[in-house]
This record gives sequence, structure tokens and C-alpha cells, in this order.
Amino acid sequence: MYYVGCDQHKYYTQVMVKDQNGSVIDQRKLRHDNKDVIEEYFSSMPKESSVLLEATGFDPWFTDLLQELGLNVKLAHPSRTRAIAEERIMTDKISANVLADLLRANLVSEAYIASPEIRAKRFRMRYRQSLIHMRTMAKNRIHAMLARLGISVPPLTDIFGKKGRAYLQHLDLAPIYRRALDGYLDLIDTTTSLSHLVDLELYKELKENEQLRLITTIPGIGKVVGHIILAEIGDIKRFLSSAKLASYAGIVPSLHQSGKVAYSGSITKTGNRYLRWALVEAAHMALRTDPYLRMYYDKIRAKKGTSVAVVAIAHKLLCYAYQVLTKNQEYKPKAIPERARLKAGPLA
Repeated sequence: MYYVGCDQHKYYTQVMVKDQNGSVIDQRKLRHDNKDVIEEYFSSMPKESSVLLEATGFDPWFTDLLQELGLNVKLAHPSRTRAIAEERIMTDKISANVLADLLRANLVSEAYIASPEIRAKRFRMRYRQSLIHMRTMAKNRIHAMLARLGISVPPLTDIFGKKGRAYLQHLDLAPIYRRALDGYLDLIDTTTSLSHLVDLELYKELKENEQLRLITTIPGIGKVVGHIILAEIGDIKRFLSSAKLASYAGIVPSLHQSGKVAYSGSITKTGNRYLRWALVEAAHMALRTDPYLRMYYDKIRAKKGTSVAVVAIAHKLLCYAYQVLTKNQEYKPKAIPERARLKAGPLA
């Protein structure tokens, strides 16, 4: 049985192979432009061998290749691995050597290896988010350009709607500004069209995916946010509790303790940022429709402010999602006493 540490980079991987006694069997650099050589090299290893890589963001194809060869592949959490094996001098060979030793000593802080299907779903939703981001950026650029030129936009519901477009098309601008405005408008149209294509897929899956149907029964969680949450969570069974899931999302308070003194700070933000973003978006929507969550929000906002209150709602929605997905049942709205309902005030 071999223990293989792989320090992976964008174009190559440094490999260190050790036996059970820690003796070096082989070390070499494998370039990614020749995958046949990589496959041949790892095919020669005993099937019981274990391989450890760091989660770098471009490891999925390498992980898939090794798993298809029957090797036991593990993914190391980068920050926790560095905490265990901090070196003042770190080279590719030293990093690969450290990974092999951590694997051999069973000191690996493992990261989740998502299946190809889950990765594809995550990529789709992140692609959609990037389109929305580019569209928003183009709109902001147009607003900034008009302000730069001293052009006051007339009161319109939406400057990028039908009447707004007509207004923008008839503006008398110098050629360079006209080209820029038309270019930004084309970018808005293109990103909108591409995001709609993704939305058509999401609508179709809403009817076919039972988990998606269940999670969209939670206040504030629509089809888009529901898809993001499911894709980023992956297999809900890997979380033993809602607290573990909240920690994964980075939506739990940081804790500082010295002796008998302990206090909590802002949320850690060290988890899945895509999941955290989706939950905050859902929280804003939920406050408009759910009296119980609005009451809970107002209570926290009065003590700790708006931002903390919104995060608290996002945390509660994630707990609801955990219960819905683990119990495989729809969300049941929570009732509040009439007296508390009156104190909560009207929904925004």
C-alpha cells in the first residue's frame, strides 16, 4: 500500500509516494498536458493506495481520474492542513512530502468531494450568478456615464424598461459615448437572454425534483435560491445536525475565549459563500411574507441592528431547510400568538 501526496498546480502536479514506513518510493512532476502519462503512472500503483490532494479549485478532473482508476482519493482542507503542517520554507516537493506524511499518519482534515453531478449543478448556478453580476455591472456603468455627462434621467419606473430604452436610444451623445451606451445595452440584453435559458431549465426541474419542491415551501426560498442551496449543500446526510450545516455555510458567530471569559463576534464567513449569499437573499424575501420570521427579525433588530437580524433569519431558514430535507416533508408555517402578532407590526 502506497501513500501518495500530490501538490497540485494549474499546469502540473508534484507527486510524492511513500510506503507504510515512510520510505520514499518515488517522486516526480507530472504535467497536465499529457493525461495519458498521468493515467499510466497511477495505474501502476496498488489499488489499495491512498492519494491526498489539497482542495485548490481545479482539482475535480484529477480527482475523477484517480477515482476511476480505483484509488482511494482524499481531499484536504487547505487552511486546516496548513495549520497542522506549517513550514517556514515550503516548496512543491516539501508540500507533497507533507501531504504524504499526513495521509500516512491519518492526520488529514478532509474536505467534501462532490460528485460530478453536484459539481455540474453548482457550476450552472454560479454561471447564472455571474451573468446577473455582469448585467448589474452594465446597468451601473450606464448610470455612472449619464451622471458623468450631467444628464438627468426623467422619473421612470425602470430606465431599462420599454420607455426607458426609448429615452436612452434618443439621447444626443458624442460618438464615443453612444457606442459605449449601445454596447452596455447589448450586454444587458445578452446576459438577460442567457440567464433566461438557465431559468427554463430550472423551471423544468422544479416539477421533477422532489427535494426542490420541498425546499421551496420554506418562506423566501424560490426556485433559483432553492437550486443554489441544494447544489451547494450536496448530500444533506453528510451533516449530522443543522449546527454542522450552519458552520459549513459560515453563518454561525465566531467565538473568542480566554480562560473563563468568552464572547461571540460576527459570523465566521469561512464557509460556503454561495450558500451564505443565497440564504441572505432568501431572508430578505421571507421578511415580506412570513409574520413569525418578521416578529423574530424585529426582536433581534431592536437589540443588535439590521445586519445581525437578517443573518439570524438566514440562519433560521437554513435550519428549516435541514429539517425539511432530512425529514423529507414540507415546511409547516409557525403560528404566533395574537399579542405578539400585533407587536410585530405590518409586513414590509
